[in-house]
Amino acid sequence: MKSNITLSSLQFTFWLTLVLSLSGCDQFFDKPKHVENTPVIADINSESLLSAANLYVYTQMSDALSKAQELDSIITSLLNQPNPGALEEAQDAWIKAYSAYVKVSFFSNVPRFEKPQFKDQNETYLLIEERIDSWPIEPGYIDYLPLYPLSGIVNDLTLKMNESDISAQHGFSDMRFASLGFHPMEFLLFGVNGKRSAKDFIPQENSIEVVSADTAIKEDDADDLNEANTSEAHEHVHAEINGPQNHNRRRDYLRLLSALVVSNLQKLTDRWEPAHGYYAKQWRQTQSEQQTVNLTLIYQALLDAIQETLLAKHFAVLMNQKQVDDLRSPFSSQDTQNMHDLVFGIESLFNMEGGLLSEIKLQDAETADKSTALFKRLLLDISKLPKNIDTLTLEKRKALLTPIQDKVFQLLEQLYKGAEILRLPVRALPVSTS
Repeated sequence: MKSNITLSSLQFTFWLTLVLSLSGCDQFFDKPKHVENTPVIADINSESLLSAANLYVYTQMSDALSKAQELDSIITSLLNQPNPGALEEAQDAWIKAYSAYVKVSFFSNVPRFEKPQFKDQNETYLLIEERIDSWPIEPGYIDYLPLYPLSGIVNDLTLKMNESDISAQHGFSDMRFASLGFHPMEFLLFGVNGKRSAKDFIPQENSIEVVSADTAIKEDDADDLNEANTSEAHEHVHAEINGPQNHNRRRDYLRLLSALVVSNLQKLTDRWEPAHGYYAKQWRQTQSEQQTVNLTLIYQALLDAIQETLLAKHFAVLMNQKQVDDLRSPFSSQDTQNMHDLVFGIESLFNMEGGLLSEIKLQDAETADKSTALFKRLLLDISKLPKNIDTLTLEKRKALLTPIQDKVFQLLEQLYKGAEILRLPVRALPVSTS
C-alpha cells in the first residue's frame, strides 16, 4: 500500500536514511557511501593537451623534413661522385631521415577534416603518407634482382622517368607495388642484403633497347648489336648480361624519389605549423566538446599504432612467418630500430611537458608511473634485439619477442586506464592481455 502513496521530499529523505541505516541492507544501498568518499575528478585541460600534441607533431615532422633535405643533398654528392664512401654516407642519411619520420608516422592515423582542395588534388594526409611510407614493398618492381637483371621500373625503358609517370605506377595493382617513398629509395641505396654497389650509380646510358625473355646480352656486345638493326640479330644472340643496366635511369629515379619525399614532408610540416597550419587551426577549436573529440582521436591513434602497427605488422610478422617477407626496412636491416622509433615517438608524445601523462599523473600518479616505467622497459628490451633478427629461426624470434610482447600488453592496459582517467571514450581493447 505504501507504494501508492506520494511522498513529500522530506518524507522520502527520511525514508531513504532509515533504509540505509538498517543492518540488513544489501550491497546496492552501500554504493552511495562509496560515492561520497570518491574524490572529485578535475576537468582535464584539453586545450593544453592539444597544444602539446600539435607542438610534438610539428617539431618531429620538421626534424624529419630537415633530415630528408640533408639526405637529398648527400644523394646529389653521391651522384656527382659515385664511390663506396659516398654511398655509405647516403645510406646513413637515409636511416636518420626515416628514423625521424617513424617517430611521427603514427599521427597519420588521427582522423581530421580535410580541405576540399586537398581532396580534389589527391593531397589528403593519408594519400601523402602513402607516398612517403608505403610498406612492405616488392623490390623487383623497383630495380634488378640477382636472378632478374632487367626487372623493375629502372629497366622498363617504356616508362618515362618523371613525377607524373612514376606516381602513376604507385600501387598500380597492389600497394606492395610501391614506386614512391622512403622504401623504394631504400632499395635503390641498399640493394638486396645491403649489398648495393656504388658502381650502379656511375653515369652510363642503357646498354640495350630491348631484350627478349630468353636472351641475355653482354655489355661488350652492345655496340655490335646497335649496328645490327634487324630483329633477327636479337633473336640469335645468346650471351649473359654483364652487370646492371640503365645506370642513368637509376640515378634519375633516385634523384626523383628523394625530391618527392622532401616535397611531401614539406606539405605535412606546413599543415601542422602551430600558428597558420591548416591542421593546427583545427586543434584550436573553442568548443570544449570538439576539443575532447580531437583529444580522443589522438589518444585512439596512439593505441592503434601500438596494436595495429607494432603488434600486428611488426611482432606478428616476425613471430609467425618462417620466411619473413613483410618487413618494414629489410634492405637496410632497420626493423628492430623501426620498432624502437615507433615506441619512442609515442612515449615522447605522452611524456612531453604538458602532455597526456602529466595530466594523468595529476589524477592518478600510480597509473602514470606504471606507464612511464613500462615505456622505458619496452624501449630497453627492443634496443637489445639483434639487428639481424629476421635471419634467426622462427623459434628463436618467438623466444626473443614473446616476453617483450607481454610488456606491450601490460603497457596497453595502463594506457587504457589512462583513457578512463581522462574520460576519453576510446574503443574497447581488442586484444587479450591476460
